[in-house]
Amino acid sequence: MVKYYIKRFDLLSSLRIQDYSIRRIKLNPGLIYRRFNKVKILGVWVLLFSILLAPNLMLSQKRQIDADTFNSLYIEGKFLFYNILSQNAKDAQIKDKDRKILLEAQSKLPGLYEHLMNFYYFHEAKIEEKDIIFPSHFLNISKNMAEEFIQSIIEVPQKKETSSLQSLLYSTGYHSRKMVPIYRNFFRWTTNRVKGQWPLEELNIKEAHSLSEGNRIKLAIIDSGIDPTLREIKSRIIKWKNFLDSSKPIFDKGSFPIDWGGHGTSIASVVFQVTPKAELVIVKVSDNETMDTVPPTRWSAYLYAAGMIWAAQNGADIISLSAVFRENLKPIRDAVVYCWKKNVVIVTPLPNIPEENHEKTLYFPAVYPWTIAVGGVEKNDGKLKISEFSFKAKYIDVVAPASGLMVEMPSYLDRNKRARYAQGNSLAVPFVAGTSALILSAMDNQTLQKLKEKPGQLVETVRKILRKTSSNKKLGLITPNPASGYGLINVQKAVQMAKNLKLKD
Repeated sequence: MVKYYIKRFDLLSSLRIQDYSIRRIKLNPGLIYRRFNKVKILGVWVLLFSILLAPNLMLSQKRQIDADTFNSLYIEGKFLFYNILSQNAKDAQIKDKDRKILLEAQSKLPGLYEHLMNFYYFHEAKIEEKDIIFPSHFLNISKNMAEEFIQSIIEVPQKKETSSLQSLLYSTGYHSRKMVPIYRNFFRWTTNRVKGQWPLEELNIKEAHSLSEGNRIKLAIIDSGIDPTLREIKSRIIKWKNFLDSSKPIFDKGSFPIDWGGHGTSIASVVFQVTPKAELVIVKVSDNETMDTVPPTRWSAYLYAAGMIWAAQNGADIISLSAVFRENLKPIRDAVVYCWKKNVVIVTPLPNIPEENHEKTLYFPAVYPWTIAVGGVEKNDGKLKISEFSFKAKYIDVVAPASGLMVEMPSYLDRNKRARYAQGNSLAVPFVAGTSALILSAMDNQTLQKLKEKPGQLVETVRKILRKTSSNKKLGLITPNPASGYGLINVQKAVQMAKNLKLKD
């Protein structure tokens, strides 16, 4: 590079170009040396920068190539899916009207491939590296998905009022509402009645906020979506994924996950009271007006499993999962283990069923040792007790308020009031999930990162803190027990313990 500049200087001199800077350099040998020395140093820096930047440029190019390849594979996979669907439908033991629809599925069920791929892919792929946009077995996923869809139709119980195919489509959320609501109020504040409830005092939440408010922690709510008119909650949302949106490819976040049932919004309103500064990740996997009307299928499990995997891949630290299954479904189990290994805390409820009716029944994913299982308590006449509907099980960890709570509801639903009283163990989940967010936020960064080095270590640390700071004293029960586990959570104590936690502990 230096030789190049010298030759250029000699050439300009020989041509006698009357430039002051050139003549000055020619007349000052010391200046020539210093300038050439600077050029030499600059050249070294340019070379080093090029070496450091080269891998990133190659990676960017690789990503672009992968994206282009993925788009072509997606088209190929879609063709394969509908072709297999049509071939298998010819000989399948299904009703003729269902067969007729499946033979022309691409036109009669538009967006079915995209809709199913949205959640089936995230369960089957389990992407470990973000740079790999698609797995090598992408086309096999499309093939398996078509075959499993036909098999699922055969397994759905026959009903007079609806066909097996339509029942299956409802259970996957294919017919969920896609339109945008007419907002009664475009922006509104969280109702004061929601903000001033008994759990805030009982769990010492206000005192805990002087130590931690959930800063820098990402909390995912996997549910029916969210009301976008709530100012405080909407402002905390950093990411979303709508798994019921069949018009988007699998790597797009989809249309905004608007809540048409109210369950997701009610959960979010509780989360916000416990951890007002946490960053929210909203994942829509259900639609109350459709999915509750049919029995759950394996596709329901794929939806929830995909939601957990996607949340973990997109930086979630905590997952609030108010879902209960009666079967040990492989998609759910795999997703829970996947999250545990990535140190993502999953908080999930016990069912709203009295113990005497289902004493030996196991409920998932609460029974898994990789989740934090939560039961509910209520308060009557100033006294705390286990909620009448709360299931009892040996695998319960802790309990939290679950009855007589005021929660937010979507403003655009046909209801007299935006906020209403609700109950159920689902409401205990956001109290514990929010507390878990405060726990992580209270830890110093070195401790937090160190606990993430081993699979599941951070999850088990949160579990131990919750258990150790909970108490059965007010409930009058021994510790632990099948009704309340280690007792009612104490948010302030849990956050204080996390703040004082040292790596040697």
